[in-house]
Amino acid sequence: MDGDRRGDGAPVLVAHSTAELAARHLDNPESAGPVLAAAVREVLALSAEPEVHVHRWTYAQPERIDGPYAVDGRVWLCGDAFGRPRVETAWLSGHAVARALLG
Repeated sequence: MDGDRRGDGAPVLVAHSTAELAARHLDNPESAGPVLAAAVREVLALSAEPEVHVHRWTYAQPERIDGPYAVDGRVWLCGDAFGRPRVETAWLSGHAVARALLG
């Protein structure tokens, strides 16, 4: 949890934009914050304005790899590099690693 990493224990929601929205705000990534905040408020029916921190991953284009994960010795690798670059792919990849380790 991001709140644990920061030390404040606060719950954190990570919202990803579309490539199109990111492209429109590439020169000023912070300007995408209000757009994302409004979308999150609408989807979650929040009355409070969420605190927003924008982080740009311009070069995050994972290379396609066959299989849901990779193993190199005692190191297991998982994430969205093991399929379509989506959050769901990363979760499924991590889940496949957990099943393999526990099985």
